[in-house]
Amino acid sequence: MDRMASADWSHNSQEDMQRFCCWYLKRYNRESGDIYSLLHPHFLRCNYEERSLTVFIHVKDWALNPEGTMHGGLISTVFDGTFGTLCHYWGKQRFITTVSLSTTFLKPVRAGDTLEVTAHATSIGRTLMSMIAEGRTQDGAVLAATAFTTFMFLDKEFPDDSWRPGAEPPIPCPQVHLPAKPLDPH
Repeated sequence: MDRMASADWSHNSQEDMQRFCCWYLKRYNRESGDIYSLLHPHFLRCNYEERSLTVFIHVKDWALNPEGTMHGGLISTVFDGTFGTLCHYWGKQRFITTVSLSTTFLKPVRAGDTLEVTAHATSIGRTLMSMIAEGRTQDGAVLAATAFTTFMFLDKEFPDDSWRPGAEPPIPCPQVHLPAKPLDPH
């Protein structure tokens, strides 16, 4: 039986949150064909007390718009996926849906950049969860975009024996080292 499916989700801790977020994001680092998987999101860190999660992606050429910067819809997708992961942790076995999502684009994100998205839950109610996030590049030095959202917890739940489709036993998150940016010769 899947260890995550049989987990006791009534106990929450930093360790449980990290284990869940790593396991959940691992699904998206396969070639499943969905848009979030194509972006290859990676776990960077989470904080149970702050109700936050940081995910990063390496921006590839295919994600660029005709102006040579990351397509805004894909930036919003990274926000939505990060929000969804955080919401799934707090919602446990309940299905979720995005009610609203607003993204503000501040600086361009380019091919070769590492985009880090940090989401914070600002309110967790019985049926709604509100979150805010920042997207940063260049080792966090450049604020590229911000977003806020509301998600809804639905009445439908994943069955206990298949709590997430394609579930596998959790693995520890690897130590993450973001690539160093090459020095600008100018």
